Amino acid sequence: MKLLSENHKLSLTECKKTLNTDGLFYTDEEIIEIRDFLYHMADIAIDDIEKEGNKNTIQTLETKNKGKP
Repeated sequence: MKLLSENHKLSLTECKKTLNTDGLFYTDEEIIEIRDFLYHMADIAIDDIEKEGNKNTIQTLETKNKGKP
């Protein structure tokens, strides 16, 4: 799991533009929690995709090398 520093994440201002719409209003603390949660979920998804990619690569190699010494 990769931890991003604050300067690599969307800014609080950018997040406010997206989240504080249609009459909704979130505090700065809530926005930071939402942003951090979404980054965490993205990390989990990326890790899973990378693991699946490695499994597919291994399966492809095993299939290509089947029956070869």
